[in-house]
Amino acid sequence: MMDIHAWQSTVTRACGLIAPIWPLDRWIAVNPFWGLRDQPIKSAERLLEHRAGFSILMPIAFYREAWEGGRISDSDLKISLEESGVQSELQPLFDALKKKEQPDEYSYHSILDVFPVNSEGLKTADAVCEEIGRLCGAYFDRRQARWSSAGSQDGQGGLFEFWLEAARQDLSLNYRTGISGAREKLKALPNDRLKAMEKAVKRLNLNSNELEALCHSLLMRVLGWASWSSGVDWRAGLAGEASDTCESLLSILLVWEAVGMECASAEQIGARAEAWAHIRRNPATTSQNGELLWVWQRAYEIGYQKSLCRALNGDLDGALNFDADIQAVFCIDVRSEVMRRHLENHNPRICTLGFAGFFGLPISHQSHGPFSEVQRLPGLLAPAYRLVDTQGSSEGDTALNRALDQREITRESVRKAKYSSLSTFTLVETTGLAWAWKLLKDSLHQKRPPKPSGAGSMDGKLVHHLDGDPLAIPEKVKLVAGFLKGMSLTCDFAPLLVFVGHGTQTDNNPNHAGMACGACGGQSGGVNARLAASLFNELQVREGLAEEGIHVPGATFAVAAEHCTVTDEVTLFGREQVPDSHQALLADLEASFLIAGREARKERATPLKLNGLDDKELLAALRQRALDWSEVRPEWGLANNAAIIFAKRDLTRGKDLSGRVFLHDYDPEQDAQGQVLEALMSAPMMVANWINLQYFASVTAPGVYGAGNKLLHSVVGGNLGVIEGNGTDLRIGLPLQSVHDGTYWRHEALRLTVLIDAPRERIEAIIERQPNVAQLVQNQWLWLHRILPGGNQERFDKGMWHSCVGYS
Repeated sequence: MMDIHAWQSTVTRACGLIAPIWPLDRWIAVNPFWGLRDQPIKSAERLLEHRAGFSILMPIAFYREAWEGGRISDSDLKISLEESGVQSELQPLFDALKKKEQPDEYSYHSILDVFPVNSEGLKTADAVCEEIGRLCGAYFDRRQARWSSAGSQDGQGGLFEFWLEAARQDLSLNYRTGISGAREKLKALPNDRLKAMEKAVKRLNLNSNELEALCHSLLMRVLGWASWSSGVDWRAGLAGEASDTCESLLSILLVWEAVGMECASAEQIGARAEAWAHIRRNPATTSQNGELLWVWQRAYEIGYQKSLCRALNGDLDGALNFDADIQAVFCIDVRSEVMRRHLENHNPRICTLGFAGFFGLPISHQSHGPFSEVQRLPGLLAPAYRLVDTQGSSEGDTALNRALDQREITRESVRKAKYSSLSTFTLVETTGLAWAWKLLKDSLHQKRPPKPSGAGSMDGKLVHHLDGDPLAIPEKVKLVAGFLKGMSLTCDFAPLLVFVGHGTQTDNNPNHAGMACGACGGQSGGVNARLAASLFNELQVREGLAEEGIHVPGATFAVAAEHCTVTDEVTLFGREQVPDSHQALLADLEASFLIAGREARKERATPLKLNGLDDKELLAALRQRALDWSEVRPEWGLANNAAIIFAKRDLTRGKDLSGRVFLHDYDPEQDAQGQVLEALMSAPMMVANWINLQYFASVTAPGVYGAGNKLLHSVVGGNLGVIEGNGTDLRIGLPLQSVHDGTYWRHEALRLTVLIDAPRERIEAIIERQPNVAQLVQNQWLWLHRILPGGNQERFDKGMWHSCVGYS
C-alpha cells in the first residue's frame, strides 16, 4: 500500500494531465493535450484510447475520402512512410482504409461501471457524474447563488466540503445513483478532505500506476468541470496563490469509487478485478492499424506543407525594394494575413509587420465605473501593469464614476429581481411588454453595433498592478524597446506607424471571446494598440530609446486602429491628435484600409456562403451577421490555421497564404544572441500551438473536446461556461458551428507547422534551454522547419535535421 506522500504525488500528477480552461468572457484557445506534452503524441493518443475510450485521429473514412479526392497523394504517403520508419508498402496502407471503424474494447476503469442501471435507466457511473456536475454548477455559480442557500464558493470550505454536505443531505441519492447504502457510507466519511481521500485510496488498494490511470480516467468523465478546476488552479498560481480545486474534484471521484467498492457485490468486484487485469496486460502502445492511420495523418499534413512551400516559393505579387511611407503592425492572427496582403498589394508604400496582438504590454484595463478590471494579455501571463481610464482630472473621473455607479445600481436591482427565487413566476408577466420593443428591434437588426474597444478609451494612467505607482520613464522605455525589438523594428522607421489591434462583433454569442484576440485574453486589441502608440509618441520615451540604440526620427508619429474581423472594417483612433504634417499619409492609409477591406471581404465571401454579392451588399450582409442574435456563424474565426512563420516580411510579402498562417516578423541579423527568438518560441509559438490543437481536438474528438451544438447551449454561472441541452458537464473547446458548415469541416485537423529563419545552432540552443518547447518539438505536437537560402526547408525531428527537398 502506498504511503500518503506517494498517493498525494500520484493524485497531483493525474490532475496535471488536465489542461485548464478560462471563463467565457476571457475565453482563450487552449491545447487540451497540454498535460500530455511530455509524451510522444502517438503514446498520448493510445493512452487516451485506453483510459477514456476515444482517439484523437480522424475516422478512417476521412482519410479514405482525402486520398480518393486527391488531397493526399502517393508521394505524400511515401514521404510519410519514410519519416515514420514503418516497414510497409503502400498496399497495406490502402487496405487499412477499407477496414470498418471498430472502437477499442472499453475496460472497466471504475467500479461504478459494473453496477446495473438505476431505476430511471441511467448507468450508475453516468448518474454519479451528473450528481457531481450539478453540484459543481451550484458551487462555482455566481448568479443563481444570489438566492440559493447552496452558497457557491463564497461559503465555508472548498468544493469537496460543499459536495459532501450536499450529498449527505440528499434523500434521493441512493435512488438516483442506483447504489444502495451510498448516503450512509458518505455520512461515515471523515469531514477532512485528505483523511477522506486517504481512506478511499486504501480501500481501492492500487499501486501508483494503477491509481494514476484510474484518476485520469475519472477526471476525463467530468472533463468540463475538471478543466474548469484546473483553470482555477492555474489562475491562482499566476496570482501567487495556492489552490487545490482540481484535487478536490478528484477527491470526490475517488470517494465515490470507494463507496462503490464498499457497496458492490462480490460478483461486481470480481468483474472489476478482471477488467484491471486486462488493463495491465495491454500497455498503451499503438496497434499496427493505429500506426498506419498515423502515417495517413502525417501524409495529410505533408500535403499542406507542400502547398505552403510552393506558395512561399511562388512569384512575387508585390514590390519589395522600396522605402515605406507607412508601417502597419498587425496581430499575428491568421485573419490578419488576408488584410495585410490586400493592403500591401493595393498600396506598395505600405509595409506591414506581425507581432502578438497585445503588443508586448502585459496589462489589465480598469475602465470608469464599478466594473472589474479586464485582463488584456495572454492567459499564460499575469498582468504587470494596470491601465486606468481618466478624463484628465480627479473631479471629472469622480463625476463620471458616480454616474456609472448609479446606473449599475439600477441594473443590479433588475438583476436581483431577475434572479430571485420568485422571478420564474412573476418576471415575464410583469415586465414582458417592457422588453417587447427591444426584442423587435433586435430581431429587425436595428441594434447599434458596439464601438471598437479603443474608441471609448480616454487618456489612461499606466500604473504598476500591485502597488498602483505610476511607471517611471525608464520603465516605459523598457516596454517600448521590448516590443520594438520583438518585432525587429529598431531602424528604418516610416513617417507614419500604425498599431492595428483586432476584435470581433457578434450578438447573443457566449463564445464571443473565442473570436477576439487570443493574445489579449479573449478581448479586442484596440486598447493595447492605443497604449502602444501613446507610449511610442512620448518625447521622453524617444530620448530613452536613443540611449538604447533605437533612434526614432522626430518625424515619425504613431496612431492606433482596430480591425473588425467580421466586417473587415478598420477604425482609426485619435485622428485629432495626428499633426497636420501627417494628415495626407493618414488619408492615404484610410483609403487603403477601405480597399483592402473590400478585397478581404470578397475573399471571405465564399466560405461564408455570401458569394455573388457586390461589395455594398456584402458589407451590409456582414454587418447584419454581427448584429443578428440568431447567427451561429458570424465569422470563421481562426478555423483552418495551420502554420506560423518567424521571418522578415520579405519572405511572405505578396504571397497568398489563404488566411491560414500566423505571421510574426523576425530578423535573424538583429538577434545575434537569440534572445528575441527564444521569446518568440516560448510565447507566440506556444500560443499558436494552443490555438492549433484546440481547433484540432474540436474536429478530431468533438464529443470530448468540442463544445457541441451552439443552438443547445445554456450559459452557466454568468460567464463560467456552457452546457449542452440538459447536460450537467461543461462543454469545452469550440462549438460545432465554428469548425463545420453543416456539410463539410471548415478546419483541417493539422498539427502546427513552424517555419523559422534562423541558424541551426540558435534554434537548437533554445530547444535545449526551454523544456516546454523541447517537449512540443521532440514529441511531435508540432512540426519545426527551418527556412534555407533559396526557399528550401529542413525539418527538425528526433534531434536531427532532415531535408524537405521533396516538399517543393
